[in-house]
Amino acid sequence: MQTEDITFKIIGRDAKKLNEFQKLHDGCLEGLAGDRFSYSFSPTSLGMAITVSCSCGQKLYLGNFLDHDEKEIDLSKYGPLSKRDLENKKFEEDVLRILQMEDPRICAIASARKQTFDMIYFFAMGVACHSDSRISKSVLYSYSLDKNHHETKNYTGTEQENIELFFKYFKQKIREEIEKYDCENEALLKKLSS
Repeated sequence: MQTEDITFKIIGRDAKKLNEFQKLHDGCLEGLAGDRFSYSFSPTSLGMAITVSCSCGQKLYLGNFLDHDEKEIDLSKYGPLSKRDLENKKFEEDVLRILQMEDPRICAIASARKQTFDMIYFFAMGVACHSDSRISKSVLYSYSLDKNHHETKNYTGTEQENIELFFKYFKQKIREEIEKYDCENEALLKKLSS
């Protein structure tokens, strides 16, 4: 069986956008293989979807299905990602992992059992142990200490009331955190508004 060469091209407006993107990322470090950019070409029924990834983590999405009535791309949104940008991105991903557990159906799929407060609480604590400290600061712990160092139990309601209290507190603290920077994660913003 003989195979033919397969070639993908980036032309037209996409080539112009790519050139601008590459100029913006000229100072980014090269990857392990000596490359700064990787390219992914995905044929779809709408056209070719192209993802260009810089070694800094920033991505540019191109493709001929995007060309209809498109305004010029705002490349200011595609500059190199700073260390803080990457930290915020990871923070947002971890927050979304915890917020997914609010849906009893997703909770059941993830754990093969009914949603419980303990399941959600311990999952969140597990994520917090390996995440940005902003996550652990956003969790209402089972117990608090008052000024005299006496323990106060924070979750004293029914199973459902404790779940609601956990997510109400968590969402409020996360909203306060993302107000400190320009969060553009639409999935996260949508979850926090519900």
